[in-house]
Amino acid sequence: MSFTVVTFLLTILFFGTYDAHGLQKSKHNKVVVCYVASWAAYRPYQGAFSIANLRPEFCTHLVYAFAGLNVTSWTIRSLDPWADTEKDVIGNYRKMTALRQQYPGLKISLGIGGWNEGSKNYSQLASSPDRRRIFIASTIEFLRMYEFDGLDLDWEFPGSRGGVPDDKLNFLRLVKELSDAYREPRLSLTAAISADKKTIDQAYNIPEISKYLDHIFVMAYDYHGTWDKKALPNSPLRSNDGLNVEDSITYLLQQGAPAEKLVLGLPMYGRTYILTTPPEKPDVNPIGLPALTTGFKGPYTGQEGFMGFNEICEAQTSSEVWTTGWDNDTNTAYAIKQNHVVFYDSIKSIEAKVEYAKKKKLAGVMVWSIDTDDFRGKCYKSEFPIMKAINKVLADTSDTLTSPVPVPGPNTSSVQFISYIVLMLSIMMIYFTV
Repeated sequence: MSFTVVTFLLTILFFGTYDAHGLQKSKHNKVVVCYVASWAAYRPYQGAFSIANLRPEFCTHLVYAFAGLNVTSWTIRSLDPWADTEKDVIGNYRKMTALRQQYPGLKISLGIGGWNEGSKNYSQLASSPDRRRIFIASTIEFLRMYEFDGLDLDWEFPGSRGGVPDDKLNFLRLVKELSDAYREPRLSLTAAISADKKTIDQAYNIPEISKYLDHIFVMAYDYHGTWDKKALPNSPLRSNDGLNVEDSITYLLQQGAPAEKLVLGLPMYGRTYILTTPPEKPDVNPIGLPALTTGFKGPYTGQEGFMGFNEICEAQTSSEVWTTGWDNDTNTAYAIKQNHVVFYDSIKSIEAKVEYAKKKKLAGVMVWSIDTDDFRGKCYKSEFPIMKAINKVLADTSDTLTSPVPVPGPNTSSVQFISYIVLMLSIMMIYFTV
């Protein structure tokens, strides 16, 4: 084969592998949604996570968590105005949306709500057509101002925690009206929903909201916790009590949720317990053992009954003596130290859940939240081991990252310039040969 043909083919190959911005194209076609907890920046020591620590190449979508609701004006508002809009002059909102300049395929949404925002105020908002109209208009202005691609509704949960039975219908009305209003400005609309069957029944008209939401993020975790007064897995893949990932997804599909809109939520954290009596042997399986109503805290997150994956793996690699184990029935990892127990998702259990999402032909997966992965690489040979494992399984290859991925070495402009030179040389060689 002549030099001309070889050069030309190399050029075509180059442009087939990289887009116009010098970024690798996707190795899979699944959604990988990464929630970013804005308050993670305030965590102490090595647990502090800022926009600078973010690795968008592992995600197709980012969700900034959270904005809130102004119950005086019924408009969207920042929950941390200094950090969100003023920090380092531009604020974290614009820092995050500016990532699209380096990662053109990235979609970035703003989440509103969350557990701490409760349900009562959102119930009152959704019950009034006038309040809904004001709120919707405010979100369009807000999203445009900070250049977000869309809104993620995190009302936890319609019909409970201060909500009323009419929330189910009013949530549908809110979703439909948001969808209609977002059509012209081309904003996306998603919602994070409970994985609990009882909550699903009282909160969501699944077939109807599915018509108006671009994706539905299933929060398939917090099935158990210290409220059970016994040690049980946070997010079992399967179980005998119906509180597990497989039963939740099966139920949602039966209720009319399209598989292509469902996004399976994966927890990057575990639930902690303090047993009422330490086990006689450290290698005992702790499932079902009696526990106190309060769990222990991690050094970074500082929340009772909760530890991030980074905190869990660091504890196991420290001088503390933890005994690790695996429960086959629930596909769950656990660790024990005297009367302290934590159930969590390891890389092994995460991989199994991603395989399940692929098997069920779901839209993809979501993580809560990327800031509690081992993002500093203190436990593994490299940073973000869970995010890498997720993308590896989705791509079904041993070494991959999801789109968009910056090419190491030359910067984007250099890659584009070199590509241009190669292309021009190929054209010249073809011309002179002919």
